[in-house]
Amino acid sequence: MNKIIFANWKECVTTEAEAVELARATDAKGLVLCPPHEFLNEVALVVKHAALGAQDYAPDAFVRGARYALIGHADRRGAADTDAIVADKLARAVTDGLIPVLCVGESRAERDSGMAHGVLKRQIKEGFFRLMNLKSCIMHPLYIAYEPLWAISSNKKSELCSPETAISRIVFIKEQLLHLAYDVSVRYLYGGSVTSKNAAHFLNKKDIDGLLIGAASSNPSELKKIWHLALKL
Repeated sequence: MNKIIFANWKECVTTEAEAVELARATDAKGLVLCPPHEFLNEVALVVKHAALGAQDYAPDAFVRGARYALIGHADRRGAADTDAIVADKLARAVTDGLIPVLCVGESRAERDSGMAHGVLKRQIKEGFFRLMNLKSCIMHPLYIAYEPLWAISSNKKSELCSPETAISRIVFIKEQLLHLAYDVSVRYLYGGSVTSKNAAHFLNKKDIDGLLIGAASSNPSELKKIWHLALKL
């Protein structure tokens, strides 16, 4: 399995029992389960095949069993995580030994006004500024998730993002890393209203290494369908 699937449960899971039940139902190699922070310990005790991720950087995430951490997710940026805060969390995650997933993406207004590339350039430049000065970032794996805010399912006016648009944005992000002379291994994800009905369209693209699933990941049947699609590639 060359593709990886990150399952961000967000706040769809509200109790420890629900978290444990969902983890047991979706415990599979190639999946990274990201439960709410308060359930990391309990989920870590039951998963045997899936990896564990934190929905946001926290100093105790690694201790609680997380191997990965989502940084700059749309929910966090919407809750006032500025580019500077995201950059700080990214550097701290690497220092703590976590594998970060830096989430970037433009809003509908930014897209419609032709600012998408400018926004992505700023988010990448700000996010990597501190990281590139860390000795610990040398050969440290990292993921970047293109997450268009206008395509997120929690947005009442969400639109579908085409695979072609996702690829063009990811290619642009790669170009920005080249300009920064950042040559550490980076893999690329797409996230934005992904379901079992459209997942294959993104997974089949060679420039997309995996998916960041939001609301659909809290549905065991739906997540398993997406995982099976990734398993074939």
